[in-house]
Amino acid sequence: MNCIENQAVAKKLIQFRLMLILASLICLFFTSTVRAQWQGIDLEWTLKRDRNGIQVFLSKVPDSKFRAVLSVMKLEASTQQLAALVMDLDNCPNWAAMCKSAEIIEPISPTESYVYSINDAPFPVRDRDVVAHVEWFYEKPSGRVIMRSDAISGRLPERKGLVRVHQASSEWHFTPQADGIVLVENYAHIDPNGKLPAWIINLLIEDSPYQTLSNMRKLVLKGAYSNAEVAFIPTPANAAELKIN
Repeated sequence: MNCIENQAVAKKLIQFRLMLILASLICLFFTSTVRAQWQGIDLEWTLKRDRNGIQVFLSKVPDSKFRAVLSVMKLEASTQQLAALVMDLDNCPNWAAMCKSAEIIEPISPTESYVYSINDAPFPVRDRDVVAHVEWFYEKPSGRVIMRSDAISGRLPERKGLVRVHQASSEWHFTPQADGIVLVENYAHIDPNGKLPAWIINLLIEDSPYQTLSNMRKLVLKGAYSNAEVAFIPTPANAAELKIN
């Protein structure tokens, strides 16, 4: 690609990003807010996107210049099916936005492990990687399944060409509703490290979770993991017994 072509590509990239920023600024005038806790902090979530049954909220976080993001949808599925999808790290690039690869580097138990993942950032931003402590929980009597992931330092040396993320927390909540419906909630708060201005990250952050939930829904509706059994999640019959007892 010659110099003129490079300039043309760069100009289009800048124009595209300016359009995204303008769209985000316009949305500020058409938002609503709700209050809900996450990790013991009372946050005020502002609705930024409500499309195709998926809602994306953003919230300021105390002592951080980066926003937290909450994405929500309802889906006809089982908690086993959804947990199995998230646990299948080899499949991560096929549905989780920006996921380039993910692998368990140290298993602790069926519900706890250390995971290494690489996120595919758009040019010219360098790819990010993270080492995270991941835990799964089953709550009774509600039947809610929770996955918590927190970035840690160490365990793997930093790799050339990648920016290591040291501050990142995320959670999946799968809560059974009536008639075989599951409420899917994904929380995340990430400091991507590096030199990108926080205001740009905060304006563009809603796209990835929306795409992730959209891809998850497509896989589930196609029947992916429909027969999955996850050891720590009771079957529906056993779950009913747990509620009675």
